[in-house]
Amino acid sequence: MNTDMQNNTENSDPLEEHVLHFWQPYTFKTEEGYDYLRRGFFKRLTNTLLRIVVAILFNPLNRIILGLKVEGRENIRKVKHKGYVFITNHVHAVDCTFIDCLIPFKRLYYVTLESNFQIPVVRHLIRILNAVPIPSRTRCIKEFLDNMDKAIAYGSVVCMYPECYLLPYYKGVRKFKKGAFHIAIKNKCPILPMVVTFREPDGIFRYIKKNPCITITVLNPVYTE
Repeated sequence: MNTDMQNNTENSDPLEEHVLHFWQPYTFKTEEGYDYLRRGFFKRLTNTLLRIVVAILFNPLNRIILGLKVEGRENIRKVKHKGYVFITNHVHAVDCTFIDCLIPFKRLYYVTLESNFQIPVVRHLIRILNAVPIPSRTRCIKEFLDNMDKAIAYGSVVCMYPECYLLPYYKGVRKFKKGAFHIAIKNKCPILPMVVTFREPDGIFRYIKKNPCITITVLNPVYTE
């Protein structure tokens, strides 16, 4: 599994590389002792406040601008009393807001690349929203995994993109990394899958959208016990 995570940043397949490149003037490497879970009072408070702002802004904006529709919301209730791993395809720059608005009352941790912590402004926002970096240093991998185990034990949700890299509006299924499934199996917790698909704009969207509208479908939980 360690090799699988390290190889996330060493793949030359064009379907496994970001096609959106942001200005990254900062350097960032995960150090030993990194605070992955951010469980202090002030950190939890700032997370809650920013999530409220995200919900207020993105709930309507995603519906108006992206034509977002949600299906399968009832499947979230099947795992509401436990920690679990949430997985989805990675096909939109703000697809993390889909998850945040879908699961407003659970503590979420978003597993992401270290390079996202090199982007001005964004690096601070994602930190407050509990993004956790996949360490590039081998010696830090075990500590990262131990903290994800703790998050699930605390009843939180570990959100992961098995495809790893963002490929906007891609309609196929790309090769999955194994990390999310290893974490779920080790913790004997459910995996809650979501799939992002696209549909042709209809109604007023035909006149205001060039890109397809978005449908997110939450599937039945997959139990690993």
